[in-house]
Amino acid sequence: MRLILKSMVLLYVLSVLNGQSNEVSYVRYFEDDHNFISNLSMMATNRRGIKHLVVSYNEKNYPVKIERILANGSLEKREMLKYDESGKLIERGEYSENWYYLKLTIIGDSEPWAQEFRAWRYAKNEPLTFTDQRTYFTIQDGQQVSKVEFETIDGQKYGQIELDYDYLGNLHEERWRDLPSARIIRRFKYKFDIMAEVTQIWEFGLDGELLSHVAINQAPADQLYKTPPPRSHNTLDEVDIIAKEIKASRIIVPFAGIIPKTIFDELITVKGDRIMIDFVDLTDSGIKFRMDGEMDVMTIPFYRVRTLTSRMGDVIYPKPIHIKTQ
Repeated sequence: MRLILKSMVLLYVLSVLNGQSNEVSYVRYFEDDHNFISNLSMMATNRRGIKHLVVSYNEKNYPVKIERILANGSLEKREMLKYDESGKLIERGEYSENWYYLKLTIIGDSEPWAQEFRAWRYAKNEPLTFTDQRTYFTIQDGQQVSKVEFETIDGQKYGQIELDYDYLGNLHEERWRDLPSARIIRRFKYKFDIMAEVTQIWEFGLDGELLSHVAINQAPADQLYKTPPPRSHNTLDEVDIIAKEIKASRIIVPFAGIIPKTIFDELITVKGDRIMIDFVDLTDSGIKFRMDGEMDVMTIPFYRVRTLTSRMGDVIYPKPIHIKTQ
């Protein structure tokens, strides 16, 4: 069976779109967007053979679904709209004809990813106004969120988050970019160890400096955290937030993996040197180990070690954060 990565971003998008109401009271037809905005509808019999819009309304007379129909009668795209209690538009999701997600727009300054980006990027006295700002999610191939863009109500794009995936669909890198300068102000790199079920995360700052590096045990498949959890400040030190995040972006392993055994434990230095050792212990001063055929115990300080993996495939260092199941 294929290993599946449940991206926390995609789960957020799906939860938002799936939570929208589909209750329809009546339907109207429009020739184009201009006529829709102008509220100039057309007779149902006049729509055949031409491109047109099919707009569904709820009992409050708000459009909740917009379907774009081609001249041959096939569906080009579907949009779902959501409003708050006062009737203000707060979400707009776009789907393909096969119900693949294409885009999601969230309106308002309380969107979690936008809030966290602003907290990281701007000082409290930032003169920009974020009331009724837009957050745009782009969903690559209807499967994975590839970009999150932030824009003020007057159309000024002030930042974006780019997400890259490996060939297995695992989140590989996340870049926070300031706009319009296009400068990367924050970056995360992810490495998923399928055999050991451990995720390693590196966080880099404004100047590319390493801020944090942790290894985290992935949550079991039945513990899925569905609330969007963008990292708050330097949360690689905040275990509870990371735990929730990994519950939402983990690899589901449908069967027990076969862990290959090696003769020695593998230590990789910060310079990239690969050394086969016999691991002894983790101490305050560093990692104690023996070299092949040697009896003497040596110690290497932690700052010189990138990773240490046991002969059974378990990550020994950096020490995994274990997530407690409820």
